Amino acid sequence: MGYVEKIRRHGLAGSLRIGREMLRRKTAPLHWRLWKAPAYRNPTDDELVRIERDLAGLGVEVHDYSPSPEAFRAFMAGDWFPPDYHGGRDGGVWHEKLLEHWIASQMLGLEGFGGDDVYVDVAACGSPWARSLRERRRLQAFAIDLAVQPEFSALPYYREEDATATAFADASVGGASLHCAYEMFEGDSDTRFIREAARILRPGGRIVIVPLYMHTHHCTYSTPEYWGKGRGDPGATEYLQRAYFGVPASRKYDAPALKRRVLDPATSCGLRYTLHALRDKPRFGPGIYCHFILEIVK
Repeated sequence: MGYVEKIRRHGLAGSLRIGREMLRRKTAPLHWRLWKAPAYRNPTDDELVRIERDLAGLGVEVHDYSPSPEAFRAFMAGDWFPPDYHGGRDGGVWHEKLLEHWIASQMLGLEGFGGDDVYVDVAACGSPWARSLRERRRLQAFAIDLAVQPEFSALPYYREEDATATAFADASVGGASLHCAYEMFEGDSDTRFIREAARILRPGGRIVIVPLYMHTHHCTYSTPEYWGKGRGDPGATEYLQRAYFGVPASRKYDAPALKRRVLDPATSCGLRYTLHALRDKPRFGPGIYCHFILEIVK
């Protein structure tokens, strides 16, 4: 976006404010307090196996999930997302982001949803998914987030809502999904969301969390402008993520934390869950990092 377009869209004061924020973010990694901050890294394949063993040790079964790569390629060919979505095909995460939505669609059975079935894209951010489902499948699709992006602000089904206290009526939602979003639910909002899901789901309704981020130990990462400010879970190891900005705390459960914060609250609310692990990742394209997927059913 050029300078003239930025001023037109945000106004002079808004453009200056955005400029100051960008400068602050660019200089944040140079701050002395970050020099020795421990850097985050994703779990290795061997560590993912260890996490599955840790889950089994707590009585949590991990189910193999091996969907059809051919069916996924057919979904990709359907042009459900604009060519610039998440940086487009050359952005490094194109296959991953489309795979997350396709997996959720398959597990929720969105193709079988009728006119009265409500679907919710939770913490949708700037995703066009709900709009695409409305336009192409005539679904009652909604997108909720703490802030609605300007592109969708005129659409009444893109709603500014807290996912832990929504405006949906009791037992009114047939399906919902979170795509690379649940890890951002700060404080106890991950647990509170499970309780809200139990309220709004109709019997037989389900929620899919994809990916469900886990590690060998309970930890979070924060980007430079947030690191060291106590935004992660108490007792969780905090790491620095230098690659980008705008993340106060991204949670990674270990097996005990997942059971304590998510699975036990789900069962206490009368919900059932299945924890899946995606197998044969390279068959779905380059850069696939999704591993754990949590399916919750009322």
